Amino acid sequence: MFEYKTGDNVPLLEGGSVKIKKELGRGGQGIVYQVEQNGQSKALKWYFNDLGNRFYDNLKKNIKSGAPSEAFLWPEALTERQNGSFGYVMKLRPEGYYEFGNFLLAKVHFKSFTAMMAAAMKICNGFMKLHLFGYSYQDLNDGNFFINPQTGDVLICDNDNVMAQGESSGIMGKARYMAPEVVAGGIPDKYSDRFSLSVMLFMLFYAGHPFEGARVAACPCLTEAFEKRFYGSEALFVYNPNDKSNLPVKGIHTNVIRRWPVFPAALRQAFIEQFSEKMLKNPSERMIEQGWVKLLSSIRDSIVVCPHCGKETFFELDGDHKCIECGATINLQNCLRVDQRKIMLSAGAKLYIDYDNIPDAAVIADPQNKSMLLIQNLSKETWVCETRSGKIKQVSPKEYLPVLSGIKITFGSLAKGEIL
Repeated sequence: MFEYKTGDNVPLLEGGSVKIKKELGRGGQGIVYQVEQNGQSKALKWYFNDLGNRFYDNLKKNIKSGAPSEAFLWPEALTERQNGSFGYVMKLRPEGYYEFGNFLLAKVHFKSFTAMMAAAMKICNGFMKLHLFGYSYQDLNDGNFFINPQTGDVLICDNDNVMAQGESSGIMGKARYMAPEVVAGGIPDKYSDRFSLSVMLFMLFYAGHPFEGARVAACPCLTEAFEKRFYGSEALFVYNPNDKSNLPVKGIHTNVIRRWPVFPAALRQAFIEQFSEKMLKNPSERMIEQGWVKLLSSIRDSIVVCPHCGKETFFELDGDHKCIECGATINLQNCLRVDQRKIMLSAGAKLYIDYDNIPDAAVIADPQNKSMLLIQNLSKETWVCETRSGKIKQVSPKEYLPVLSGIKITFGSLAKGEIL
């Protein structure tokens, strides 16, 4: 096993070299160094062992194709083979981003529900684009993400196992994140990616594993044989409505027990369906990434700011409308209908008209009349509004319009809506 020293130069396959600055970390496959390339700081992942021509050539192909989106810390340059192995260069992780595992261990917390939803949507969008490119990730787990807790921005790392759909990198993944068909010996593909994505989303929201309940807690030693049962042939969702034998255990699965009732019913139902026996056995029927994006967008639409404590909470039209932070009842008079969506309007809330993570509007209380709400245009486009009496008004970027029932709004090229 070869290791570089500070100041060593590593030649690149397409010419030039990178200079080793320091070690950033190491794992089972190799070491990550901070390097300098043409005056810029980059990261170099150097493998402990040469993983073969197929792996090397696949990295070369992926580098030539380019990243599916800016969310990926994608391989940018491949090194020459030397000292018994090779590596690849990628962008350096910026400051303010933390490994996903830190969120699970409560070492890092999201600033808000809005940031948490942004992270979930960024992950889904990333894998949607990956699959549209014809790739499958094949090794999706909690070590693949760096997340900014303030904004919810996500960077997807460890992209060296990405292969064309239908091909195998030889890396099967981690048992707790692998789809049951892969645990049983199948080849990872976009369908198993979607299962792993559902697991990751569940862990993001509930800080626990969807299959780790009473049955796993009662296991004296989680051997490989037990892993194949609990995450493969006998996988059972902890909140399976038809089988209560694997419910979360008090004192052990505290996060899941506390968080399960916090998020809206639509999210709970989605996980019940995605971890049902039907979805476990029928990979092609699992929810695609676009489906998750639409669902998560509707969940984000229900985020409001409690007028009593100033904290974010969820306002479900069919719920009891109590703040999950202070318990006070929240009364909202208006919402914004955009297509089939209903976006709740509360002072302090941000509105997302389309499906990205950039707010298009903000709701504030009128400084002259606190009982009146205003919507500020945060987009770069001019809106066209029509009142109930038929008057037309334009709302330029940074300008405001009053929240009054019956006003119809054309949000530039994004969509049309109406205040209810």
